[in-house]
Amino acid sequence: MALQPKRAHGVTPGLRRDYADRTANHQAAFVLPYLNPGMNLLDVGYGPGTITIGLAKTVAPGNVIGIDHDSHNIEEAKMLASDENVTNVKFMSGDALNLPFEKEMFDAVFENNMFVHLAERASQATTEIYRVLKPGGFFAARDANADAVVWSHQTELMKQFDRFFHRWHKSRGSDISLGKKLPAIIRESGFTNTIKSLSADTKGEPEATRSHAEIMVALLDGPLGQMILDKTWADEATITEMKDDIRHWGEHPDAFFANVHVEVIGWKH
Repeated sequence: MALQPKRAHGVTPGLRRDYADRTANHQAAFVLPYLNPGMNLLDVGYGPGTITIGLAKTVAPGNVIGIDHDSHNIEEAKMLASDENVTNVKFMSGDALNLPFEKEMFDAVFENNMFVHLAERASQATTEIYRVLKPGGFFAARDANADAVVWSHQTELMKQFDRFFHRWHKSRGSDISLGKKLPAIIRESGFTNTIKSLSADTKGEPEATRSHAEIMVALLDGPLGQMILDKTWADEATITEMKDDIRHWGEHPDAFFANVHVEVIGWKH
């Protein structure tokens, strides 16, 4: 069974730019203290490759392989690695539910916000990750918990957008509150000595809140808005009013958004 269609649906250009701003120093900060030069690492769901390249720099001269279901990410990630002269990283297209590797190949495996898209299948992917890890290796996972999202100056229309956003993700088979389930998923797959922590992806500066607002508007102009109309959750006039309200939020001096993530590291023995 394929992880997802070859092209990630619902990923707007604004979201892709947002993904490209992710770094190992932020999204993988919780695991960096456990990485050492010479380790071989697998990044499952590398996206544009920015985090993967940061991980490759950390474990050099060890090797990093990134695997992602969206084949369109490969060339973008390869070009970024070339631009930064990072030669110890390889990007592949593949399925997290059926990893194309022999058992006990890696010292560490990492994923950031990929399990939310697998939802109930995350346990199957974790079993595969356990298989390809060497004894003594570890798995570091970080996924959003949308139940704990923090908004400042959120209006009633934006609360309505949030409800639509949750329903849209659920209809696509995603679980954007999966983060709180990560400790159990990883422990039940056989990992031990787990370490749990929290971090957040935040939007607080004016440029960041404006950008986040435009991402939300683009979703209403695209796949989310189409589903709202198709399911008759709201009419076009309400969507237009919602977009105007979101843009005003993006410009408000008190605007703030934090997407809370649960982080778990577990070891294979």
